[in-house]
Amino acid sequence: MTFQRLQALDLSRWEEPEPTLERREFLEQWLRYQRHEFLRKLRDLTPEGLVIWSIPPVELSVLGLVRHMTQMEHGGLSWGLGGGEQDFIYGEDDYAGGSLETVDDDLRIYLDEVAKSDQVVAAMPSIDSVGLGNGRPLGAALVKMVDEYAIHAGQAHMLRFAALGRIMR
Repeated sequence: MTFQRLQALDLSRWEEPEPTLERREFLEQWLRYQRHEFLRKLRDLTPEGLVIWSIPPVELSVLGLVRHMTQMEHGGLSWGLGGGEQDFIYGEDDYAGGSLETVDDDLRIYLDEVAKSDQVVAAMPSIDSVGLGNGRPLGAALVKMVDEYAIHAGQAHMLRFAALGRIMR
């Protein structure tokens, strides 16, 4: 069960990447850091907490953000850099979608897409290498994904507290 796999992850607080790293490694570490921070927002939530639209009238759930970030991983990294067939499985309604019945599949698809993205990023020869799907260089794609995760981790943070009904550290 993917939800249990998520609960087994080490979601303790990480330190931000050191600014003295080479530029590519610095950006890759920032992406890993932001992904980790995004997943930290799912901790303590039940499947019901993942799907609730906890700030009415906003039709947005933490699971909707997971689905959106799946599509961002695909468009920005796995397909964006690696090419092949573009497949946005959630269509235009990624934010509002998802249900208790889709929690495990949505989490599995997200984690699988992250793994594909990591493989594609690792295969890029340099930070200036151009993606085969969207034509963006690796460096620009990494910056874009760090930005996406920072935005949506903030949203997930608020939705998490609303779903839990209290602030938890």
